[in-house]
Amino acid sequence: MADKKPSRIKNLGLAAVAAQAGCATLVIVFGALLIGLWLDARTGQRGVFAILLLVLSVPVSLAVMLYISLGAIRRIVPQVTEAAQDSAPTDMEED
Repeated sequence: MADKKPSRIKNLGLAAVAAQAGCATLVIVFGALLIGLWLDARTGQRGVFAILLLVLSVPVSLAVMLYISLGAIRRIVPQVTEAAQDSAPTDMEED
């Protein structure tokens, strides 16, 4: 049962990263839509700004997802197993 705990924690961490990226994408797309609709209403256009901002929000949301994912990857610390610790030389064994 002890073997399952690290994988569960890892899976929860991956789920949290996916949730952050998904929420960021929703905020960006809905923000672009609302701003586009507002600009269309102010200028008297019929969907030009809304469509334009929605199309421009796609690369922005991809860049934000990449930034969030790379930030999470940077925080991941590789776990050293006991076998690797036993075989690794330490400073105290030199004498």
